[in-house]
Amino acid sequence: MNTTQYAQDLKNAIDYNRYATLIESLGKQLNDRKDRFDKSDFIEQCIEVYSNGRLVWIDDIGRDHRDSVTGFDLEFKYTADGIYTKKKAPKSVIKVKIKNSLGVNKGTTIDNPADFYMIGQQDAIAIISSEELKPFLVAVPDGIEAHIPFSALTLVFTPSDISNVVTKTVNYKSEKLKAQRKIIESI
Repeated sequence: MNTTQYAQDLKNAIDYNRYATLIESLGKQLNDRKDRFDKSDFIEQCIEVYSNGRLVWIDDIGRDHRDSVTGFDLEFKYTADGIYTKKKAPKSVIKVKIKNSLGVNKGTTIDNPADFYMIGQQDAIAIISSEELKPFLVAVPDGIEAHIPFSALTLVFTPSDISNVVTKTVNYKSEKLKAQRKIIESI
């Protein structure tokens, strides 16, 4: 299955309106340094839920999901307004951190890459295969970035595909504190 076919397959598998609603409902409340891991967990887990369990969240090194139909492994990268601008114009180059080497530049080789890299923003997702990604890898002081021309991405869904986004009231920090307190008090 080529990247274009796989993107269409994923478009049919993912409830992208629910994805966009979740991202909109979370808003900016998980953008602080301390909350970013929770935000990535939310986004990665929602892909499993909103694909009806097809894209299983495996949360492994270098891969976040395994497609239970194709067997492909996917690594998910999220950046707000990373594919399209706030005015919904495609960005000419999409920049994403592919690997963090914790301060030591180790070149642009990714050991055991995922089959596909899924790049998401609040109302769009695109994919690129690991082979297609290679020419766009750039060494940076703390890891590897990809500087991908928009034309090299294969879109799964775009902002124009999104409809019926109704912001839900979500106060994650309050709910997290309640859950922590409940565990503390149970011991």
